[in-house]
Amino acid sequence: MTALPLIEQKSTIRKLLWLGFIGSCLSLICDLLLGWMVYPEAGNHYIAMIASCAELSWMRLGLSAAFGAVGIPMQYFGFKAIAELIGKDTRNGKLVNAGAVSTAAMGGSVHILCVALMALVKMECQGGFDPTAAPTMLESIPTSALQFTLWGILPVTLIMITPYMVGAVAMFLAIFKKQTVLPRWMCLLNPLAAKVLLNAVAVIAPNSALSNGLGMANMALGGMIPFLGILIWLNRKEGASDGR
Repeated sequence: MTALPLIEQKSTIRKLLWLGFIGSCLSLICDLLLGWMVYPEAGNHYIAMIASCAELSWMRLGLSAAFGAVGIPMQYFGFKAIAELIGKDTRNGKLVNAGAVSTAAMGGSVHILCVALMALVKMECQGGFDPTAAPTMLESIPTSALQFTLWGILPVTLIMITPYMVGAVAMFLAIFKKQTVLPRWMCLLNPLAAKVLLNAVAVIAPNSALSNGLGMANMALGGMIPFLGILIWLNRKEGASDGR
């Protein structure tokens, strides 16, 4: 088992976690601006999500881009703190840190590109395109939006998301294998677990602003939950060691 961090290290880790948590809160706001609505009736959840772009105001799109551009890169600090807890010179620590760097370097850009895609779909819908009338999932995406996704968003997203996902797996393994001071159960507070669970909730739950908002905010909550969970655990651990 890894020894408890020194007092100085704990102070630094706590500050990094708080910065990451604040970034996650900003990211949550940016995602809820896009997803907090009842989607139009459609053949499936994803077509309804595409059709919902027509109902987004330009103000919501702009504010979401602004909050995401600041909040998503700030999550870097929280993941860096976890890498420090694991051990920045260990294999898993390096992988978590690589995911943190990709989030800082490209996470905001990916979000802005996604907002631009939603704005493009909105303009196509205003021009008469109706995603809900399309017979297939692929045809529910306007041609211009599909091309923008394939040649603009997809390459950048793959470059960003690959180290992010590898880092999340490394984080899970390090905590599960007791390579950190954190209890084993905290391996469940993982970004990928939140992403899978909240996406599933959005798909199977009734069409509501809450379920759609949670589905859109899966990555923001995926960072917020472990950052806050570790902060609470550190405070309780410190209180117990002090006899409080």
